[in-house]
Amino acid sequence: MGVLALALALLRGEPALILAGLPLLTWALLAVARRTARGEERSYPAPSLRLNRRRIDEDGAARATVTTSPGLLTTASVPRPPHADLAPRHGSLTGDGGAALRIGARRWGRIEVGPVHVLVADPLGAFRAQVDLPPVSLQVVPSSVVLDAPVDVPTPIGVSGAHLSRRRGDGTALSEVRAFRPGDRLHRINWRVTSRTGQLHTNATFTEQDTEVLVVTDTTADVSPAPWAGEDAPTSLDMTIRATTAVARHYLGVGDRVALLDIGRLIGAVPPGSGPRQLRVLTEALSRAARDPGALRPLPRLPVVRTGTLTVVCSPLLRPEVITRIGELVAHGADVIVVDTLPPSVGDTSVLRGRPLRLEGRVSERFWPEAWALRRLERERTVRELREAGVPVTAWEGPASLAPVLLSLSAARGAPRRRRS
Repeated sequence: MGVLALALALLRGEPALILAGLPLLTWALLAVARRTARGEERSYPAPSLRLNRRRIDEDGAARATVTTSPGLLTTASVPRPPHADLAPRHGSLTGDGGAALRIGARRWGRIEVGPVHVLVADPLGAFRAQVDLPPVSLQVVPSSVVLDAPVDVPTPIGVSGAHLSRRRGDGTALSEVRAFRPGDRLHRINWRVTSRTGQLHTNATFTEQDTEVLVVTDTTADVSPAPWAGEDAPTSLDMTIRATTAVARHYLGVGDRVALLDIGRLIGAVPPGSGPRQLRVLTEALSRAARDPGALRPLPRLPVVRTGTLTVVCSPLLRPEVITRIGELVAHGADVIVVDTLPPSVGDTSVLRGRPLRLEGRVSERFWPEAWALRRLERERTVRELREAGVPVTAWEGPASLAPVLLSLSAARGAPRRRRS
């Protein structure tokens, strides 16, 4: 434009056009000189995308930083990932030599940040370039609450641990005071009873054992809560993962061995282990899972479990195949507890009040609330049959959900068992 204005000024003899073209030409020449001095004649420095943390907790935040070169106006635009918040709200920010956006996660799982559209320009606005950076993955670890439950288990099957067993041996819980026998340890002699009876007596104790805990997750379906439950209401998959994390953290904290089996093939299996390392392995496996379960696939075979293995099944109890797997675990002799993870708002008949439900001012022609109400009534029969078969079923309502069930199982461990065929 500057060259054209100067050419017209010379051809037509109008000096006023020089005043219009000279600033434009000067601006272009200054921009070229600046690029030449900075060594940017051919291209700009390639922008880079970096996350300050690749692994965060639920309701946590990470910072995505796009870096170019000082002196360049850099605009980064990120599409909003599902179940996440961006700051700035619309995911676009401009800065000098870079831009940093905040990503807040509201749900567990893997979040893809990007692709990031980067637009760079010189301070004079004469040159600019744009590029799309590939997305990067952000792992969101499920929030793990402290389970308010006893550490006792129905059947300890390990060698040594924190659970009081019915077998006598080295331990701290007193079983009885009996006459001294050859082989008894001298430091266990009860001198008070010995001095009163005139014969050596010793303290007999119960041994303490650990156990194996198998957490079975049902990720075959992700049932969303009802529309009136609120935007932050958890889905069935959210409740399943949170219950799994809480149970694993609880029993790993007392030294037990915990394994994970996913019958929905969304997470995969985690072999048994103990200690803080096993907790990290479990949370890593849960955070790497994609939230979309995809098409229904055949359920995997259950591994052979030892008799007395404490098995916690977290499931919304919707597929008949899952109920069959629970029956197989009971037949193997495992102590099975079922955690119901179906959102309580699904199939809630209290909102119907004898007439079609109006959502957003109109009545839906599909009648989903009524259909889910019928489905929940059918599911109640399944829950009743499980309880009649000796399998306790409890709804996941937070950290105190399993406490009554575990207490009743621990109290009934001395009762005679029915032989399973």
